[in-house]
Amino acid sequence: MQRIYDRYADNPNLLLLSHTIDVKRDTVGKLREFAANLGVNSSRWHFVTGNRDEIYAIADDYFSITIEDPEAPEGFDHSGRLLLVDKNRHIRAFADGTDEKDVNRLMKDIDKLLLTVE
Repeated sequence: MQRIYDRYADNPNLLLLSHTIDVKRDTVGKLREFAANLGVNSSRWHFVTGNRDEIYAIADDYFSITIEDPEAPEGFDHSGRLLLVDKNRHIRAFADGTDEKDVNRLMKDIDKLLLTVE
């Protein structure tokens, strides 16, 4: 996500949204601090929290995996899937956010989509 943010930080037609899965520890203040530590503009990349069940339901809706697992790093197992959603809220592409080549492909898809809105 950081590479995507850095590449498109000045493009007003792209917004990044990250949902926390650790709603017990990731308060609004902690998420704000996390964004500041990354050096990101909060108007371009939103970090959000909410009700645990609702956030997990979002993961289910978007074919993502999110489960609490005490054996996993930080107690959670999640897919790391990134979604490209257009202005009409249609999923246009997705990528494994832990795979550099897949993220590169997603950025090409972002470029194509941005051509349609500029």
